Amino acid sequence: MTKIFLYMGTKDPDYRSLMREQSDLRLNGSLIPASSLVICDQTHSDLVHICKEEDSGAGLGDHPQIPVVDGLITNIVGQYLLIRTADCFPVMFYDEKRMVVAGVHSGRESTRKNIVGNCVEAMKTHYGSDPGDIVAYIGAGVCEDHYEVSEEIFQEFNQSLVDQGFSPCTQRYRHLNIRTTIFQQLIRAGLRFINIENNHECTFENHDYFSYRRDKGNNRQINIIGIAHE
Repeated sequence: MTKIFLYMGTKDPDYRSLMREQSDLRLNGSLIPASSLVICDQTHSDLVHICKEEDSGAGLGDHPQIPVVDGLITNIVGQYLLIRTADCFPVMFYDEKRMVVAGVHSGRESTRKNIVGNCVEAMKTHYGSDPGDIVAYIGAGVCEDHYEVSEEIFQEFNQSLVDQGFSPCTQRYRHLNIRTTIFQQLIRAGLRFINIENNHECTFENHDYFSYRRDKGNNRQINIIGIAHE
């Protein structure tokens, strides 16, 4: 028997400690071997990678991260996908009917490019997932109040949404609402409203989370999803 494992992180354990110690993780009462993790570059792209057995351990030791992409998908039992964030939004997906899981890093650029829509499409194409069966968890990220950008970025972001047929979600001039944009994209991709879970914590406001905008640091919380042996 198998089950979905999902962990949405805070500051402890943190990404830099994982990189330094290269040790297994005990999360939610489960032991996650470091050798089973898959970590990607997270380059603010809209690209997702279909994982293979040999991708386990990517990003640890001398095994390079999966290059370029910001999203990972797997149906391999015992493989765990890690998304690191500090203001950007982790979005984790699972389809229990097809036993497929995915994780994406949806920051400003990846959101503008609709990485979550691309991820759902890849789950459909490669594994036959019905979007109505997919559950998505949108983790903690920076809220609109604390995400002010330049005029150029503000206009580019909103025009990109309009060009894709989405409605800009901001309520404040030069502020971006990434969470609501992601929600809109998930609905467009075919997910059901009741299958979208939100952690409404703002990483800038809540000091239990790393926030690049607040601290300018290089550490990140880790978010992990996988298919575990029951």
